[in-house]
Amino acid sequence: MDNPYKCCNLCPRRCKVDRTTGVGFCRCGDVPLVNLYKLHYGEEPVISGTRGSGTVFFEGCGTGCVFCQNHVISAGPTGKATSCDASRLAEIYLELQEQGAHNVNLVTPMHHAPVVAESLRLARDQGLNVPVAVNSSGYDSVDTLRMLAGLVDIYMPDMKFFSAAIAKAFARCGDYFGTAALAIDEMFRQVGEPVIEGGLMKRGVIVRHLMLPGSLFDTRHILEYLTSRYGNKIYISLMSQYTPMPHILADPSVDKRLKRTLAPEHYEHMCNLLAESGQINAFVQEMGSTGDELIPQFLV
Repeated sequence: MDNPYKCCNLCPRRCKVDRTTGVGFCRCGDVPLVNLYKLHYGEEPVISGTRGSGTVFFEGCGTGCVFCQNHVISAGPTGKATSCDASRLAEIYLELQEQGAHNVNLVTPMHHAPVVAESLRLARDQGLNVPVAVNSSGYDSVDTLRMLAGLVDIYMPDMKFFSAAIAKAFARCGDYFGTAALAIDEMFRQVGEPVIEGGLMKRGVIVRHLMLPGSLFDTRHILEYLTSRYGNKIYISLMSQYTPMPHILADPSVDKRLKRTLAPEHYEHMCNLLAESGQINAFVQEMGSTGDELIPQFLV
């Protein structure tokens, strides 16, 4: 099999960079960079449980949202991360399991899908038996997702944007919605409807949508799409935690909408929309939740 990093098409941007010698749009070469791994308690209750989610934070990202709440590592490299081959990643998963993690939760791993797939096979062979979750931006290639088929139990994609204009302005990917819709279809095909045991998710899909200030109608379209297509066959996590990060506030070129927080009445309106649609499998947040409280202290 040809090395997929030699002419990289792993993400929908298909930048064709030789990542064995340089970096792609994701700002990464061919070796995964892990900034931090830990028991994390800031996920949805069915993921974090009481003992935490064994979360592995990868540097880099193929989406590059200007407002990213994990900007310090998604825009990497930070110079503080650990280079991890498949064998080292497998050791990390097993270490988290030994610490009592309810699951292994891979945050933004898709630009390293070939190595991640190999690492999961190694870890399973070495005794990994907790569910594996993949936490992604939703801007994922179906072909790349298929590399993880049979290895992932839970998908937690974002569905960030409906409007092509908003997606282009905030993440330079006007094709976001159609691409994410196909990606989520593939995730659902792989893992199916939710399986909850003892209050914890063992299989299934949680689609997350972070409401952005000034984008109420985008949120409405996304919620209407998800409830119409999947209903309670998936979980929908509607998040109010948008926080203008320091790099946003300092950059005069950034859209002014992103420099403020979400209007509480807008969030309440969308929560009501979910309820009226009959969506029982849903998570909502208190308006006091903020991104900087829920984000770990990354190595920078």
